[in-house]
Amino acid sequence: MIPLHILTGFLGSGKTTLLSRLLQDPGPERIAVLVNEAGEIALDQHLVEAIDEDIVALSSGCACCTVRGELHAALERVLALEPARIVLETTGLADPAPILHGLSSDPRLARRLRVASVIAVADASRIDELLETQPEVRRQLAFADRIVLTHGDVSPQRLARARELLGREAPGAELREAESGRIERAWLLAEEPLGAVRDASDARVWLHHGHGQASFRTHSVEVAEPARIEPAELWMRLVCGIDGPRVLRIKALVECRDSGGVFVLQSAQHAVAPPRRLARPPAGFHGAQVVVIERGLDERSRAALLDSLRSALRA
Repeated sequence: MIPLHILTGFLGSGKTTLLSRLLQDPGPERIAVLVNEAGEIALDQHLVEAIDEDIVALSSGCACCTVRGELHAALERVLALEPARIVLETTGLADPAPILHGLSSDPRLARRLRVASVIAVADASRIDELLETQPEVRRQLAFADRIVLTHGDVSPQRLARARELLGREAPGAELREAESGRIERAWLLAEEPLGAVRDASDARVWLHHGHGQASFRTHSVEVAEPARIEPAELWMRLVCGIDGPRVLRIKALVECRDSGGVFVLQSAQHAVAPPRRLARPPAGFHGAQVVVIERGLDERSRAALLDSLRSALRA
């Protein structure tokens, strides 16, 4: 299956600059990029030919496609080009949850694509203001496996404040700073969720105060012993089947008790991805770590959910 990376971030965060740099130096792979408007990316000197009104081919071997109308149709067209991987840039106001759910629930795309990571771009110069005024920013950070911090020319104090805020809003995501709009390509497009469930502690809860319907809670659970994959996957499918609208996302790394391998399990609302064994697990990883992002569960329901999770991991 072709890996798909979802690139999100609020308006003006620097997503387009990051994509321009990536397309200019993509490495040995053929990358296809889906954007809302290809003309916004500085590609003129790299343009080889226009395949049609929506797709351009680049001298690097990459392709850039404008999303017009239905996203799934645009993905089908890009898949026909047989790229090594796809990067999808969302709009600055997009909520990643419906995108993840839609991709996972489309059987045609689910057979050909796998969501490799969600990457959020954050502007250090105004992240504090955006977190206070724009609920979409919290949603974007909540679903991120990696965060790219841009506009690093701010004062050291402001940069430190931005890192502190992002660490609080997305406690499991790995964060790096972009230099002149550039970021290490291997890190950006890594398929393992490097920080998805890192630094978790048993039953630790982070409460995020959002705005209106955007408020959510993140719960992180860790066990030291390896677990069986089947009970963990069954728990995830049952939880998402019953409470998908309120359980927004589950991300887990599980060391398999039977095989010794480390597996990724994740879901987006009702959609549950098949377990995927990591070719290169994080160094020193043992046991199981799970992050559950939910909205609207009462205290009793939350406690039952986390207790059932621990039981599944220790089954």
